[in-house]
Amino acid sequence: MSIARFSAVVEMLESVLSGREVLMISPMHGVRERVRIGWAIVDDFGDTVRRHDAIAIYWTPEHAIFPSFAGTITVRPHLRRSHVRISGVYTPPFGVPGETFDRMAGRYIASATLHRLIRELGEAIESRYLVYLEEIGAARTDRHAGGKRDQVLGVH
Repeated sequence: MSIARFSAVVEMLESVLSGREVLMISPMHGVRERVRIGWAIVDDFGDTVRRHDAIAIYWTPEHAIFPSFAGTITVRPHLRRSHVRISGVYTPPFGVPGETFDRMAGRYIASATLHRLIRELGEAIESRYLVYLEEIGAARTDRHAGGKRDQVLGVH
């Protein structure tokens, strides 16, 4: 997907999340949950070569059958792309029965939810970046890069 340069991805993500107190998360079409979110820009020292910014994010669902989540969204450059990754922890609700469900199916649902969230955030970042390019009158193509601007977002 062609969007912002690596250096702009975290800034665009911050723009997407600004002012939002609620997100709709979903592992698949037709299954959605409203969650109250909080987030902050934090230092990400996971790269030993250079320091990056990351976004610490957490959410609490409206319904107690869904787990709360706390994690980090990181962005890493890779050639003309960026890898956007979300990782974190959640505690299945309902004690032992919830843990049993998590071992059988819950962790797959959680993984699908995070992948879908990253994909949706990526689309929102791309949209905002294209508006930004139009506002500053920047060209959308780069003849020296094979005709398309940087390819920078990948779900990892």
